[in-house]
Amino acid sequence: MSLKDLTKDSHTAAEKTKFMKAAFQGRMTQSIWADWTYQKTLFYNAIESSASAVNLLLGMNELKRTFLLLEDYKVMAKAETATYYKKSVIEYYQYIMNLYPDKSRIMAHLYTWHMGDLHGGQMIKKILPFSHLSLEFTRPEELKIAIREKLNDTMADEANTAFKWAIKMMEEYDNQFDI
Repeated sequence: MSLKDLTKDSHTAAEKTKFMKAAFQGRMTQSIWADWTYQKTLFYNAIESSASAVNLLLGMNELKRTFLLLEDYKVMAKAETATYYKKSVIEYYQYIMNLYPDKSRIMAHLYTWHMGDLHGGQMIKKILPFSHLSLEFTRPEELKIAIREKLNDTMADEANTAFKWAIKMMEEYDNQFDI
């Protein structure tokens, strides 16, 4: 069984959150998407820094999205927007930082988020009319192959944990959607 198959239920659960339903239905507001983009800067930085520190990004530096997420946020956020990191995002950041130097566990989080950008993110950027610099890739197929080469089925538990964190973070927005 593949890692994709072993994480299918968690992936489906994440797609069924009110947050993702709103995104895929084109009912996401720019202010909420801007806030989510800001939240992602913290944990993407943790994933990418940890992955770089254990040499998981060799030949895949284009996967680094933190700076581009910040650029997206700057384009979308209004000047008066007061943004702060949500509690679950800070907890997830701390969780990721404690994974070092476990390459396999770090890779599971990189797989969950970055492969998501290379797949579902490509659909989202067509649906939501916001800034999506962080979803632009010059060689997406090569990056998918490079990620898959570093995967194995033993990463399933940790990838499922990454999906649980995703759901927990997205649920913090639930009260803003009537779905």
